[in-house]
Amino acid sequence: MSIKSVINKAAIYLFLMMSLNACVTTPELTTNEAANQFAKAINKNDTQILIALSGFSFYVHNQKWEAANDGYGFVLGKRDSRVFEESENFSVYLRGLVEELEVNSVDGIYIPLAEYSRFHDEFGSYSMQWKSQDAYLFLRGMGDVEHIMILGVNRKTKKIEQIYFN
Repeated sequence: MSIKSVINKAAIYLFLMMSLNACVTTPELTTNEAANQFAKAINKNDTQILIALSGFSFYVHNQKWEAANDGYGFVLGKRDSRVFEESENFSVYLRGLVEELEVNSVDGIYIPLAEYSRFHDEFGSYSMQWKSQDAYLFLRGMGDVEHIMILGVNRKTKKIEQIYFN
């Protein structure tokens, strides 16, 4: 076998490997697609997908509704916020969360940065962190109050880094 034929075969193998690699590469999700997949995974109780879509540090903000002091209607109660730095403790938390959380609309509504001020009660003291992310609003249902979920998606990594729900 001549050197020329070895080089030709190597070039052909290299070309084939590069072509196959290009075919196998998975497309990157948009922030909207990542948020929608996260919402669907909540409804399916699929903690593996939730962890795969999550970035760390991961912030969880929860506010329960409570009766207003004047006895008329409801107001948001005290905020419970947690931070997870790794997926191990987060997966334990998620197992309980998916049992209680359900999302009615799994097509998130993009919240433009200019409208973040409308969500002051939801973003609270974490508003600066939300501003560095794309936020998507999901409806969870209506009762005496409107239940919502907001996901914060890192614009660069396309990972969910915050969740707010009431």
